[in-house]
Amino acid sequence: MSRPPDASKLLVISFDDPLRAQEFLLAAARLQRDGELQLHDAVIIRREQDGTSRVTETTDVTPSQAGVGAGVWGLLLGTLFGGPIGGLVVGAATAGGGALYAKLRDTGVKDATIDQLRKAVPPGRSAVALLVSHVSVGDLQRELTRFPGAQLVETDMPPAAVNAVQEALKEANRDPFSG
Repeated sequence: MSRPPDASKLLVISFDDPLRAQEFLLAAARLQRDGELQLHDAVIIRREQDGTSRVTETTDVTPSQAGVGAGVWGLLLGTLFGGPIGGLVVGAATAGGGALYAKLRDTGVKDATIDQLRKAVPPGRSAVALLVSHVSVGDLQRELTRFPGAQLVETDMPPAAVNAVQEALKEANRDPFSG
């Protein structure tokens, strides 16, 4: 995963149904595929009525994932160049280095931000936090109109983009039978 550019923005939208949150994440992936935004990280936060929360990170590398991946590569390369003993020594060393690298490199939605979002998402709702750049606000706005009941929780997008998102959410929540 490449490091997100400095122009990346956080967009957090909550839903009254966890399936709608997952559906929105799929919609964001489709927007990325179509070149309408660049998705750097995505996190789903589900907050229960009792206030407990569960977080699912989609792309951030955990120390254990990095350690296993680096360890496997180290084992292969060490065996290739140093025989079985070299494989064990290099594999163990690179596993530890990979775990440390992942710990020091939190490139997606920062852990501190996730901790804040655990409290910001209203009880009984689920939210999707997207770290994005190169956003086509018009396409995002059209996509959001398909999600009635969605609410903007937090964002650091420019004011014009925030207004567009809020208008799209108002449109999604508008009663089609009212004048």
